[in-house]
Amino acid sequence: MANPSHLEAVNPCVTGRARAEQHFLGGKKEDRETVVPIVVHGDAAIAGQGIVFECLQMESLANYTVGGTIHVVINNQVGFTTTPDRARSSTYCSEVATSISAPIFHVNANSMDDVANTFRIAAQYR
Repeated sequence: MANPSHLEAVNPCVTGRARAEQHFLGGKKEDRETVVPIVVHGDAAIAGQGIVFECLQMESLANYTVGGTIHVVINNQVGFTTTPDRARSSTYCSEVATSISAPIFHVNANSMDDVANTFRIAAQYR
């Protein structure tokens, strides 16, 4: 889905769209395996936008769950105007996901094999 800005407004839209598609497939647990929401973030946006956490923390609610969303964080340091140690309390911008005990994988995008393996693991975990 189109993201209108860096403000991560697309997160609830992607989750809602995935949930709707799952519902119209039949709404069963196995339909959640057919439709997998994937959201791509910049590192500054995932750490700095509250809407990311709001979507994460609703992951287990019966009327909101989509079976898990795969979040891809591009760690490009473009969005930050300061060093990470002055921008947040955590070492990595992705540590917001620890609030729901989600696994976090760090992979070098220069190795496509590693990226493919990481996606495979994420899909299996989901």
